[in-house]
Amino acid sequence: MEKLFKVLTLVLVVSISEIASASSGAYLAGRQAVYDHNFVTASKFQTKSVSVDPSNAKLLERLMVSYLAQGSVDKAVSIAEVYRSNGHTNQISQMILSAALLKNEKNESFLRFVKDASKITPILKDLLSAYVLMGQGDEVNANLIFDKTAKVQGMGHFANFHRAMSQLSTSKFDSAKETFDLIHNDQANPTRRSVIYHAKILIFQEQFNEAYNLIEKWFGPTYDPEIDKLLSNISDKKAYPKNLFPKINLAVADVFHSIANLISKEADPTFTLIYSRLAQYLDDTHVDSTLMTAELLVELGQHKLAIREHEKLSKSQPQFFASELGRAEALRSSGKEVEAIEVLVELTDQYPNSASGFSTLGNHYRRLESYDKAEIAYGKAIKIYEADGDAGWFLYYVRGITRERLDLWSLAEKDFRKALALNPSQPQVLNYLGYSLIEKNSNLDEALDMIERAVKESPDSGYIVDSLGWGYYKLGHYEKAVPKLERAAELMPVDPIINDHLGDVYWMVGRKTEAEFQWRRALSFDPEDKDMKRIRKKLKVGLTQVLMDENIQTGSSVK
Repeated sequence: MEKLFKVLTLVLVVSISEIASASSGAYLAGRQAVYDHNFVTASKFQTKSVSVDPSNAKLLERLMVSYLAQGSVDKAVSIAEVYRSNGHTNQISQMILSAALLKNEKNESFLRFVKDASKITPILKDLLSAYVLMGQGDEVNANLIFDKTAKVQGMGHFANFHRAMSQLSTSKFDSAKETFDLIHNDQANPTRRSVIYHAKILIFQEQFNEAYNLIEKWFGPTYDPEIDKLLSNISDKKAYPKNLFPKINLAVADVFHSIANLISKEADPTFTLIYSRLAQYLDDTHVDSTLMTAELLVELGQHKLAIREHEKLSKSQPQFFASELGRAEALRSSGKEVEAIEVLVELTDQYPNSASGFSTLGNHYRRLESYDKAEIAYGKAIKIYEADGDAGWFLYYVRGITRERLDLWSLAEKDFRKALALNPSQPQVLNYLGYSLIEKNSNLDEALDMIERAVKESPDSGYIVDSLGWGYYKLGHYEKAVPKLERAAELMPVDPIINDHLGDVYWMVGRKTEAEFQWRRALSFDPEDKDMKRIRKKLKVGLTQVLMDENIQTGSSVK
C-alpha cells in the first residue's frame, strides 16, 4: 500500500473510468513521445500508464528516463526508489540512486550501495568511490583506484584528470598541480577543462608566468571570454580565489560529465544526456554540463528544453558568450531565425571584439538571404581576424557568396581567390568560383580547370559534378558533358537545376524526347520562378528557340 501511494503521489490523478478507457491510448502516446524524444509529453502519458500498473518495471524504467532527460531528477529519484522497492534493478536506476546518495552527502551509504551495485559500469563506480574516499581523507585507497583505472588502455590521462580534480577539491593543491603537470607535459590533446583548472591552480599559487605559458601553449591567441578572464587575473597579478574551487560533493559531478564526454560520439544522445543531467544534479553550477545538456537536447530536437538550459547562464559568467551562441543555434533549429538574430545582434554589441560572434551573425543573415547585412557582419569578423593575421578561408568564401548575390562580382571574386590562396584545394571554393566564371563566360579554361580539381577532391558531390558537366556544356563539348550531368543526376536525383541541365545537354546531342522528360522532372521538383518559366518555354518551343530568343548561338556559347 505504501509503495502504491508513493507512485500515485507522482502521477496524474485520474478517475477509474478514465483509467479504463485511456490506459492503452496513454501507453501508445507515451511510446510515440519517447520515439520523438519529447520527454515532457512522454512523462505525462507515462504517469497515466503507471497509475494503471504501478509495479510494471518497463513503465517505471521509461518514466525514470523521461524525468531524468527533462531535468526532473528528484522525480526520477523517487521513481527509482519505487523501482528498487519492487525488487527491480538496472543501470540507470542504480546511477540515479548513487547520485542521490552523493547529493545528500550520505557517503558511507553510498560506498555500501555501490559495493553491490552490479549494474553500474565499473569505471563510474570506481571513480565515484575514489572521490568519496579522497574526501574522507583515505588518499591511499583513492589513489589505488585511480591507478587501477589508469592501467586500462587509453584511460591514463582520464584517470589522472579525476585524480587531480579530487585532490583539488580536498585542497591538496600541490598534489593537484603535480598531477596536472604530468598530464599536460605528456598529453597531445588535453581537454579544455583540464587546462583551465591547471591554470586556475597556478594563478591561485601566484605562478603567473607558468599560468600564462600554459594558456598560450594550449589556446594561443583567441577570443574566448573564459580564457580572457584568466588572462586578466594573470596580467593584474590577481590570485584565483580559493573559495571558487569546487568541494568534493560538487567536484564529483565531473565524473558524470567526463563520462558523458567520453561516450558522446558513440552512444545514443539520450543515454549521454542521462550522464550530463546527473552531473547538473550534483552541481547546478557546472556550466560545462549545462552547455553539453543543451547541445544534446538540440541534437534530439528538444529546442525549448535546450533554450531553457542556455537561459540559466547570466551575463556575468565567462561562458555566457558560448551559451548565447548555443541559444541562437537552438532558436534557429526550431525555426525562430529572427529571434536567433536578435540574440546575436545583442551579443555582438556586448562583445564587439568577437570575430566568431560576427561570423555566426553573418551565417544567420545569409540563411535569411539578407545578403547586405551578412556582408557587413562577415566584414567585421574578417577585420578582427586580420588584426592578428588572416581570417580562415571559410570567412572569405562566405563573404564572397554574399557579395556575388549582391552583384558585387569584382569584390566577390577577390574573396574567392583569397580563400583559394589560403586553401588551394578546397572543393567548395573551386566549384563556386569556377561555376560563377562559367556563368559569366569569363576565364572559361581556368574555370573548367578549377571544377575538374574540385571533382577530384569531392567526386561524389552532385553539385560539383554538375558544375563540371555544365562547364563542358558552356564550352560546346556536349558529348563530354552528358556522362557528367547524368552522374550528377544520379547523385542528386531530385534537384531541379541538375535535371534541367541534363535536359539541356540531351537536347544538344539530339536526344529531344529525353530532354523533355528531364525538363518535366525538373518542374516537378519546384524550381525557382524564373527557372520554372524558362523550362516551360523550352517544353513549348524547344531549347534552340529559347537560346535564339536570348541571343545565344547554339553550339557557340563561348566567345
